[in-house]
Amino acid sequence: MNRTVWLGIVLAACTAASAQAIPLTLSTPSLQLNLEADRDTARITRLGWDTEGTNRAGINLLKSPIELRVYKGGSRQKAPANVEMPNADTIRYHFPISGKAGITWETSVGSGQWCMRLSSNGALSESVDKLELVFPFEPATVVTCVIADNWTPDGKFMLPAILSAPDLGQMLMTGTGPSKLVGRIEGSRSEKWVTVTLEVPVSSEDAFSCLEFAPVVLPKPAGFSDEEQWKAGRRGWFNLIQLSCGASGGGKNVQGVWANNALSDPVSSVLYMLVDATLLVPELAPGVSMPPLLRRAVEYWIDHKTNEDGLVAYTAAGTAGREAASETEGDPGQNQNVLDANPSVLIGAWGYVKASDDLAWLKARIKDLEFIAGYMERRDIDGDGLIESKQSGDSGSRPPRNPDCAWDCYASGHKNAYVNTLVYRAWRGLAELERRLGRTEQEQRYQEKANRLKAAFLPAFYNAETGWLGFWRSRDGVLHDIYSDAPTSFAINYGLIEKAKGREMLERYWHALQETGFARFDLGVPVCLRPVPRAEMEAYFDFKQFLNGGCCVSNTSYLLNALYRTGMDAQATLILKAMLKRQHDGAFPNGGGFQNGFVDHMGAGAEVFDWEGNPAGYEGHLVYCWAFLHSMLLRAPACWERAYGN
Repeated sequence: MNRTVWLGIVLAACTAASAQAIPLTLSTPSLQLNLEADRDTARITRLGWDTEGTNRAGINLLKSPIELRVYKGGSRQKAPANVEMPNADTIRYHFPISGKAGITWETSVGSGQWCMRLSSNGALSESVDKLELVFPFEPATVVTCVIADNWTPDGKFMLPAILSAPDLGQMLMTGTGPSKLVGRIEGSRSEKWVTVTLEVPVSSEDAFSCLEFAPVVLPKPAGFSDEEQWKAGRRGWFNLIQLSCGASGGGKNVQGVWANNALSDPVSSVLYMLVDATLLVPELAPGVSMPPLLRRAVEYWIDHKTNEDGLVAYTAAGTAGREAASETEGDPGQNQNVLDANPSVLIGAWGYVKASDDLAWLKARIKDLEFIAGYMERRDIDGDGLIESKQSGDSGSRPPRNPDCAWDCYASGHKNAYVNTLVYRAWRGLAELERRLGRTEQEQRYQEKANRLKAAFLPAFYNAETGWLGFWRSRDGVLHDIYSDAPTSFAINYGLIEKAKGREMLERYWHALQETGFARFDLGVPVCLRPVPRAEMEAYFDFKQFLNGGCCVSNTSYLLNALYRTGMDAQATLILKAMLKRQHDGAFPNGGGFQNGFVDHMGAGAEVFDWEGNPAGYEGHLVYCWAFLHSMLLRAPACWERAYGN
């Protein structure tokens, strides 16, 4: 077949396919929308939007078409539809059901939004048990998720809710009609699908339901004045907010709980990141706010993942290790012994109360918080104020896999500097919570623990050879310095190190960073500057890959905060501007700068990069990456006080 004939066949096929589609488009300053509806069957075959005017609405979010599904007797009914277009912005499908009863599904665009209207006439309930609007999303493109702050006990969400398409935009779903609309989100990690289903009430009388989709554009937060930077980063702000659909363990209880992404694991150890997001931007859209999201996550870890010893599990699919178990005993998923989980949950509780002023919740939960704190107290084995992990941290001490913190490829253990920075923040936060309840004795107890930890911290972790902090001191007394800024940055941010001393440490770090020749600041900075010895990693990767010197994006957030805190503004701004440009411009076909859709394959995910900018992660979308946008705000004193002041 010659090229001319072949091209003719392709063009004819494309023309035939497009003839079946009815385009519905919208272009306003706050919303570019691209819909295609089928001419012959009741389906929306294409959906794309862009809320920042960057011409990304042509990216199709759907894995398969949006449909209205009709059920009777537990089975789906075939409901042929008649199609009409009353005007150029509306398509209307009519479903005859029985007799005079029928359903009309109308989709229209206009007035800066997208609207669906469902109406019925006649005794519809005699022939229909259930109506569902089904939105099958393609997570390999972007991990479209639901952000809602009102979840039912059986794992469903109530409207209003936000449909969030990372790096493309967010749409606020609201419903009107005689009954409230509820929905559910489901998915499969192995099969890579996410489906959002809205349950439409079935009435015995003529009825209607209207579903509206309006663009969400976050206003600039109070206390932050840089309009240009906010525009560069505001759409990406939502990328940190992904709620589980239950695909990675945990069942109905975990739906709506903050997770790595909608298809991946909820992780307890990093809940402090959600705290910062909540305190900096508490209101997302009318009827959707952050404090209830944070409360749901805190309650999940307390109620479902804290064992009888008071240890919180690491992941939703895992189980916390029992105190009697050895550090190498059993299935790692059922013997999780991370020591940053408990302080992260306490920081979460502090953040929720600070954001909401919900003292009734605090009164009801204070004993739970003290129970979790009690486990931390008992882990101060030698009484020096620092808490010790179960794991020894000795070189070559592991595998099997048994991390002591969220930096879960390292063989860290015993006295972990990073863990103890979180413990310090947790003690101070718990002291404040006790003060708010008028419990002076308990307030003093936890403040004293914070003071004792601070006194012991620098002598335990300072490395005189490098001039900054090592990562952990193992049971055999060795200080393990993997040339990471993370312990130093966290210690500066949380007030464990005074600013002058912190600047001295960071100047040494910056000199060491420059000596490596690293220059891809659009990726952030490497998590460590030299190869980690094989004996100090549970899961080993070549240098510049993953946690062995890869650019994890999220680690840069806390360096940025520390640089700004210590007056190293020029270095911080150099990095931040490069990262914001990448976030705004995008680097992948889906518009993402730090995500390339749900990948779930090691070495291909864009949440970690090697030093040349090649993906070196596995998730594809990892919510922690966008904590650097918090750093954008935290350089403003008012924002810093709002998030970190206590």
